Amino acid sequence: MFRTFRNRLLFWFLVFIGFGVLSILLSSLYLVKRESIQEKTEFIEQAYVHMLKSEKIQQDFFSYETKNPVFFETEQSAYLERYKVQMDSTTAYLDSADFSNEKKLRKRILDIKQEIHQIDSVFLYLTKQVKIRGFKDFSLEGDMRKDAHWLEQTREIPTEKVLSLRRHEKDYIIRNEASYVDKFRELVGDIQKKLKDNQRISQIRKDTILSRLENYEAKFLQMVALDKIIGIKDNTGAKKQLDERIALAESAFGNIVQSAQLWAKKEFNKLTWIYLSLGIALFVFSAFLSALIAKRITQPLTELTEHITQFVDSNFTLETEHPVIRTKDEIGSLTQNFSYLKDEVINRLKFFKQKVDERTAELASANSRLRRLSKANSRFVPDEFLDHLGKKGIEDIQLGDHVEREMTVIFTDIREFTQISESLTPQENFDFINTYLSGIVPIIQKHGGFIDKFIGDSVMALFPKKPDAALVTVLEFYDFLEQFNQIQLEKGRPKIQIGTGIHTGDLILGTIGHKNRLETTVISDAVNTAARIEGLNKYYGANILGTDSTLNKLKHAKKFNYRFLDSVRVKGKTKTVQVYEFLSKRETEKLSYLEDYKAAVELVRNGKIEEATGLFSVLLQQYPKDKAVKIFYERCQNYLQKKGDTWDEVTQMLTK
Repeated sequence: MFRTFRNRLLFWFLVFIGFGVLSILLSSLYLVKRESIQEKTEFIEQAYVHMLKSEKIQQDFFSYETKNPVFFETEQSAYLERYKVQMDSTTAYLDSADFSNEKKLRKRILDIKQEIHQIDSVFLYLTKQVKIRGFKDFSLEGDMRKDAHWLEQTREIPTEKVLSLRRHEKDYIIRNEASYVDKFRELVGDIQKKLKDNQRISQIRKDTILSRLENYEAKFLQMVALDKIIGIKDNTGAKKQLDERIALAESAFGNIVQSAQLWAKKEFNKLTWIYLSLGIALFVFSAFLSALIAKRITQPLTELTEHITQFVDSNFTLETEHPVIRTKDEIGSLTQNFSYLKDEVINRLKFFKQKVDERTAELASANSRLRRLSKANSRFVPDEFLDHLGKKGIEDIQLGDHVEREMTVIFTDIREFTQISESLTPQENFDFINTYLSGIVPIIQKHGGFIDKFIGDSVMALFPKKPDAALVTVLEFYDFLEQFNQIQLEKGRPKIQIGTGIHTGDLILGTIGHKNRLETTVISDAVNTAARIEGLNKYYGANILGTDSTLNKLKHAKKFNYRFLDSVRVKGKTKTVQVYEFLSKRETEKLSYLEDYKAAVELVRNGKIEEATGLFSVLLQQYPKDKAVKIFYERCQNYLQKKGDTWDEVTQMLTK
C-alpha cells in the first residue's frame, strides 16, 4: 500500500491521532452526561430550598405583618412579595427538572407541584381573611372599635359597663378564650334590658343606642368567627390546614430529593460503566494495533540492529553473515548499504589494526616513562605544595606563583651532627642520614604535614591545619628516636639527640628562580622564627621549644605538658616572642616537678620575687641540671641584689 517507510509512519501516526481525538470526545461526552445528571438533582434540591424559604416567609408574615398597620392600610407587604418570588422559583426549578424518562419521579414532581399550589391557595386565603378581620383601627376590628368608642361617649350607659365590655373584648383578643365571648354577650344582654326598661330615655334615643350596641356585638362576634376560621392564635382552622399541607409537602420533597440522589447515583454508575467499557475496548484495540504496527515496522530494524551488534561484538571481523533485506523501502536500502559498509570496514580495519598496534606499543613505552617521571618529580616537589598553589601538576607551575597561608613550621636538627659525621665514611654518612629521615618523614606525613626541604641533617616541615598535629608529630619523633638509638648502640655508635623548634604564623609558598631554573620555597618571618627557636634548645637544655603563637592556637592545649621559659628576641628581630618547652612522656624527671616549676613562674609574674627565689632555689638544689631553673634563679637573685634595673629583662640570642 505504501512504498516508503515515511508514508507508513505518517499513516499510522494519523491513525493514533484519530484514536486520541476519539478518546477526547468520549471524555467530553462523559462529562456532559454527568453534568446533565447532576443538574437535574440540583434543580430538585434548589426547589426544596426555595420552598423552605417560602415557609419561613409565611411564618414571618403571621408573626409580624398581621400586627402591622401599614399592611392593613396599604394592603402592600414585602413578605408577600418575597413569598411570591420564592414560590415562583420553586415552581421554575421543578419545571426545569426534566425527568420525562423516569415515570415515578415525574409523577412525584407533578404531585408536589399540586401540593405547592394547594399550599399557595390556603396561604392566600388566610391573608385575605386576615385583611378582612383587620387590626386595631383597620377593617372589621377597626369598625368594631368605632362603635365601642361611640358607646363610651354616651351617658345613658354606665361607664363601668362599657369599660367591662372593652375589657372582655381585649381579654378575648389577647387570650382567645371563649369564656370572654360569653361574658361579653351576657353583659350586652344586661345593658340592652336596662336600656329598654329605662323610661327617662326617649324611644328614638333608645333605638339609636341599641342599634350601636347591636352593631358592636355583631362585629365582635364576626371577628370571633373569623379568628376560628383563620386559626392563627390557636393553630386551628385554615392555619392548621396550611401547616398540615406544608408538613406533607416537606415529607414529599424529602422523598423526591432522596429518590433523585439515588437515581443520580444509579445513572452515574451506569454512565461510568459504559464509558469505562468503551475506554478499555479502545485501549485494548490500540495496544493490539500498536503491537502489530511495532512488529511490522521494527522487525527489519531489530534484525539489522542485532546484526550490527554481532558485528561490533566480533570486533568488526564478522565476514560470513549478512542481514536479510525484507522490504524495498528506506530500511531495505539501509540494510543493503550496511552490507557494503561492513565489507569496506573490515578491509580498512585490517590495515589500520596493523598501524594501531605499532603506535600502541610506542605510546605504552612513552606512557610508562611519563609515569616514572611524574613519580620522580613528586619526590622533589611535594603534591601538597602543588595543592596549595592550586596546580594539578608540576607542568602547570610558573615563575612567581605563590599563595599566602597560616601554617605551623617545625625545624628539627640532630645535635652535634658534625662530630658524628667526622667518625663516618661518606657512604656511612648518607646511609645514616637516609635511615634517620626514613623514620622521621612518615611520621610527618601521617599527621598531615609535608616536607618543605632537607638541610643536611635538618628537616623543615609545614602543617597547614591546626598546630596540634605538628606537636603530636614532634612528640612521636622521640618514640622513633628510642628505636633508632637502640640500633645505633647495636652498631657500636653513640646515641643521637634532636632539637625541634615550632612556630605558627603566616607564610608565603611560591616559586623563585629563573624561567629556566625554578625552585619551590617558603618565605616568611614565621619560617625564620621557627629556625631561630630551634637553635635555643641547647641554651635552655630543652628538646622541643615552641612559641606562644603556637601555644595560643592549640585546640587541645590541655593534652600537652609544657612550661614557660623566657621572653626572647632572636637574631634579626625587634619583637619578642614567648618561648615554651614542650615535654614528652619520656622526660619523667621534669614532669615530676612541673607543677612546682609553674607555681614558681606564677609567683614571678605576680611580683612575689622573694617567694619565687626560694622555690627556684629548692628546685635547683634537687635538679641542678635543669638550665631553665638555673636561669630563673639567677635572674631572681640579680633582681633582689639590684643588679638589673627591672625584672622585665629580655634574653637576646644573637646567634642562630
